Amino acid sequence: MGVEDNTKYLQSGPPFLILLHPALGPLWEITRQKFFGGSIMEGSELQIEVAKFMWREVQLDGSLLVIAENIMGSTQAIENGEPLMQYGHRCARCKLQNVKVQNKGIDWTSADNVYWMYNVHRFKSLKVILQGNAEIEATDVVLQGNHVLEVPNGHRMHVGSGDSSQAKTFSVEACIVAVAEPTVPIPADSKKTLDDSYI
Repeated sequence: MGVEDNTKYLQSGPPFLILLHPALGPLWEITRQKFFGGSIMEGSELQIEVAKFMWREVQLDGSLLVIAENIMGSTQAIENGEPLMQYGHRCARCKLQNVKVQNKGIDWTSADNVYWMYNVHRFKSLKVILQGNAEIEATDVVLQGNHVLEVPNGHRMHVGSGDSSQAKTFSVEACIVAVAEPTVPIPADSKKTLDDSYI
């Protein structure tokens, strides 16, 4: 897709919205290593609010929002009660490989959309909420429609077809019931982390 003239942008709005948290890099040299292949269709929306992230051959046609509670690390209260951030400790993680996301996404005709404030009306979206150090891995699936996948702290959600030769369409109910499982417990004072091979 080429870059259009500014007058067209002012009349019709942006061709797509992409919001990436600075913790993905912050340098572009680091951020681009987390994205490989795939496509983002015109009119789509991508919001990534997690630092530990991998995108491999993902096809986005609609809205995909990945929101993490612990984007850059966990917080602990110190002696005076103030929170102290431990960077890189117990972060949420998201791994998407050979995934298709299809939904109606943003209502681009809504007069209430304020793009510079990132205040938009959506018809439908796929929203992933990662609490604490939750993880989600989706492989060889088609996720269609309006869904919210919420993964509790200390759990990992696996979404996959079970057959790598063919992608399978899942309902959100099947995902939530079948794939949420506890992760390996890690002591709070431990420096050990879960597998970092993809991030």
